[in-house]
Amino acid sequence: MDIKELRSFCMVVKLGSFSKASKALDLGQPAVSKHIQRLEAELGRQLLERETRPLSLTAAGNSLYRMAEPFVEGLATLDHGSSLAMSPPVTVAVPHGFTGHVLPVAARDLRKAIPTTRIRVLSGTKEEVFELVQTGGADFAIAPDPGASRRFDFTPLYPSERVLITPRDHPFMSHPPRSLEEVARHPLILPRFQTKTRALLESEFRRLRIPYDIAVELDSIELLERYVELGLGLGVGLRGAADMESWIRPGIVSLSHLLPSEMIGLVRSRALPLSQPAAMLIDLLQGQKPQDKPATSRSSAHRRR
Repeated sequence: MDIKELRSFCMVVKLGSFSKASKALDLGQPAVSKHIQRLEAELGRQLLERETRPLSLTAAGNSLYRMAEPFVEGLATLDHGSSLAMSPPVTVAVPHGFTGHVLPVAARDLRKAIPTTRIRVLSGTKEEVFELVQTGGADFAIAPDPGASRRFDFTPLYPSERVLITPRDHPFMSHPPRSLEEVARHPLILPRFQTKTRALLESEFRRLRIPYDIAVELDSIELLERYVELGLGLGVGLRGAADMESWIRPGIVSLSHLLPSEMIGLVRSRALPLSQPAAMLIDLLQGQKPQDKPATSRSSAHRRR
């Protein structure tokens, strides 16, 4: 791919407009349009939904942007002779719907240790997250176990149960639901994208033939708390951290008796080395694990056998 084409694509995505991107790049709008068309022809996929206003990304466009944007930004700092070009950001990928608090705490501690470190957090579907790790678009991921794989090392951090996110004064806070049928009596607030938690929940509803109402679908999981607080419905997600109740504003109700939990851990590529700041961030994350955590990654244990 041509660097100019990637630069045009990233600018169009950032500004949401071909005309704004052409002005920012000091190019004619036809040239920017041609760059995007060439990218689409080379990939054989449409990257932008041109009928929407502002422009939106297709699934393929979203994947390309997540990989191309750090590269294009890095070239920009290199062009300007910035010292940041010598220290690329530590990039961590997390799945949509992951409500963990463990990463912000570790990121804070890393910045205290190395104040010049930049940290970039990317989110996507679980498949997109694993692809970012495999291709080097992310140093590592905090994600559920990818299963046996020759591509990844998985180091468990902690089990994470599925939870309901409710208003603090909701009846479920004192009397948790005894069945999914009780949960389905309330409107639900779910991510628009298909997370494993959403897929599992809806699969169980269908299997049990339970009708349910999705009140709101969100592209940004960060908005979920606000919609729950306003009483539009109940959210469903992974707990993400043992001390979740201490920092999230709504209430948290365990669904461990109704839906299976998942092991959350560090997912790394076996083929790509880590920078020193990335390795330090991993050490900080592992230091936050509960006392009963597994001590080794699956791959290292396998090597000892």
